[in-house]
Amino acid sequence: MEWKDGAKCAVCLTFDLDAEISWRNILERNKIDRDNPVVLSLGEYGPKAALPRILRLLEKHEVKAGFYIPGEVAERYPESVKEIDGFGHEIGHHGYSHRNPASLTVKEEREELEKGFAALEPLVEERPQGYRAPAADMSESTYSLLAESGLMYDSTMMGADLPYVVEIGEQKMVELPFKWILDDWAFFGFNYFPPLEYQSGIDSHRKVYEIWADEFEAVYDEGLYMMLVMHPQIMGVPSRAKMLENLITKMKTDGDVWITTPLEVAQFWLEQEG
Repeated sequence: MEWKDGAKCAVCLTFDLDAEISWRNILERNKIDRDNPVVLSLGEYGPKAALPRILRLLEKHEVKAGFYIPGEVAERYPESVKEIDGFGHEIGHHGYSHRNPASLTVKEEREELEKGFAALEPLVEERPQGYRAPAADMSESTYSLLAESGLMYDSTMMGADLPYVVEIGEQKMVELPFKWILDDWAFFGFNYFPPLEYQSGIDSHRKVYEIWADEFEAVYDEGLYMMLVMHPQIMGVPSRAKMLENLITKMKTDGDVWITTPLEVAQFWLEQEG
């Protein structure tokens, strides 16, 4: 297919800024001290050390990205949210306390959405129009609640190579699917304590670059789109940030590639459907 301005393929660079709250939830689930300072420091690295590096990298290459931020993180790090927004990146909804929607009642899931909006809206110029579910999971009610909240798109599902439209009653929502092969946590997520969750190992960033570069080339050849899902605490370490820079350079030099925000892809897709 042909993308905006005749581009051969589209690419979205996205980051889930979970900070320490996802780790706190894991500690709580495993009945371990939820304020363990070593575990929480893994998440604190995201907004404190990694995010500034990532923002400098994106600014250097003049590309815009999408950042999905839980409301609790926005309350804890409001200046980080303002800085992301100030650079012109998209801010997306990522729940409030990073609790898995599939584990919540409908009432609880609605409250998570409402509290997330309440935390984000005072910090950003535009109300979030996109959503990515915490823990990459959804309940049977999630789509209806997203439509009720006025969101334009979701980026949680994994069932297609291209965006698609989901009809919820009389409303249309765009789904921007992704794949685990393009999620940095699948390769780099590691935590020694507790060993019950997120101990996939630490892969070579050179190997991951090869996987992502090969996927990009295949996506380019087929005229598809590529949704990269990253986490500042994972991708923002110096060597991996350099790997991401090399990948961006490749994308910009290989041909007509539309590197843009998820919101712009969703808007484009709705226009084409219309």
